[in-house]
Amino acid sequence: MTLHLSPEQIAALKSTLDWWARHGVEPLPEATPGPRSSAPRASAPSPNPAQPTASAAAARAAGFRQPNPEDDGLALAQSAGDLEALRAALERFEGCNLKNTARNLVFSRGNPKARLMIMGEAPGREEDEAALPFVGEAGQLLDKMLAAIGLAEDDVYITTIVPWRPPGNRKPTEGEVEACLPFAQRHIALKNPDLLVFAGGLSAQSLLKSKTGIMSLRGRWHDYAIDGKTIAALPMIHPSFLLRRPQEKAKAWQDLLALKTRLAAL
Repeated sequence: MTLHLSPEQIAALKSTLDWWARHGVEPLPEATPGPRSSAPRASAPSPNPAQPTASAAAARAAGFRQPNPEDDGLALAQSAGDLEALRAALERFEGCNLKNTARNLVFSRGNPKARLMIMGEAPGREEDEAALPFVGEAGQLLDKMLAAIGLAEDDVYITTIVPWRPPGNRKPTEGEVEACLPFAQRHIALKNPDLLVFAGGLSAQSLLKSKTGIMSLRGRWHDYAIDGKTIAALPMIHPSFLLRRPQEKAKAWQDLLALKTRLAAL
């Protein structure tokens, strides 16, 4: 009997098969129908490892592929011993589809030795072109906000939780954020700042493991625990949101003053 599947069902089936393949699930060998025989079977010749077997070819045709160590974000992130090694690990990482559509990896800008680390959300078009975070209109506003409390670029270290631009500057999906999260966490651990700022709801919610909106998270300090250390973290409204809703700048200014006070007390 022939089973007719819709394009959507075929796509879902291939996605499931790909997930199985990533986790080491292999297809069962096909059984050959026919009567049983009591005659001893001839030993099958050992396959040549240099030649793909028929089952391997069938597996590829069905959408299977061998597990790829470069898909394991957690292992790659944890293997990085410093920031340059983390950048190199991200360059090798194949577990986030955004890498296939972005022009550049957007890693960081600023001073790696700064006391303050800012974790944004995802790069936009300008960031993708420059391979630097927060260089577009929102980034220019961020620089002005920091300058208003006496901070220059050398006083901060800036990065994003997702290092590749989503197509059309859309919001990253939960799966895309989850794929990149081990690298963001390792980035914080390796940078080891005295204070953290989560710029925007996406970074605040993902790293604080919270479903609360940014308007409720902002305005108060949170404890961010990593590698046995607790870092004071302040969620803030993303500068791009302030460009759309300038009436919220008063709240952002309150948060900047709280940040200035905390930095002065270090």
